[in-house]
Amino acid sequence: MNEQRVSGSHARKLIEVEAIIVAYAMSRLDAEFLHRFSYRSWRAAFADSGQRLGVPLASMKNLRDEFDPLHPNARSGWHQRPLRPNRQRVLGEFSEASDEALIEVVGRILRRDAEVQQLVVTPIAATRERVEDVAERLRTGRLAEEYFLQHSAAICGVDTVELLDRRQDACGFDFGRRQDDHLAIEVKGLKALSGQILFTDHEWQQANRRQDKYWLVVIGGIAEMPRPRLVRNPATTIEAVSTFRHSTVVSWRARISIV
Repeated sequence: MNEQRVSGSHARKLIEVEAIIVAYAMSRLDAEFLHRFSYRSWRAAFADSGQRLGVPLASMKNLRDEFDPLHPNARSGWHQRPLRPNRQRVLGEFSEASDEALIEVVGRILRRDAEVQQLVVTPIAATRERVEDVAERLRTGRLAEEYFLQHSAAICGVDTVELLDRRQDACGFDFGRRQDDHLAIEVKGLKALSGQILFTDHEWQQANRRQDKYWLVVIGGIAEMPRPRLVRNPATTIEAVSTFRHSTVVSWRARISIV
């Protein structure tokens, strides 16, 4: 009987993580989610995904709404509700994954694919490690980007109309410049006027490669009185140390023959 209880509890935990991943994708991709999975409305998306996962329609909607404050869509979401640890873990695993990788994982979850459950869902459900406040970091970063877009000319001498938005391109920086193909601008935010910032490995490699053509803009005090700082060539002007963590990585394999 105890084994049955443990097995049932584990199965429910896996289903919950699957629902959280799907809901995260709904919030992050927004209308693109409906398009890619051929849903005519959000109600249809909640109903179908909930039926596939064994989760009520209302629960799918509420899960999506929990992630909405982190993403630039028209919904306000659940601003007053702090994200629970399992939501934080999903954020930590997928916040730096490409849209295509996220869509692939969600598609396989909805098809009840055993491999993605084993390689992605189970490790997230099983972890007991303390999860950093990814939600707060993402929210702070979004506010910093919005501030930079409003004040870029004063911060770094680049007018907003000159900026190229590269945030969805996974290229290791947030903005380029129309008149300078080599310039890369990365924006970070801090709640206070000092603290730690996080570079992805790709961002740090770009900083090392581009040197003086890689600009770091840090917006401190973002919640009250924002103050910007421009750092040119951060790879040589600030000290950074590497850290390692397990994360979900989606790879793509294809068979090819030359003859």
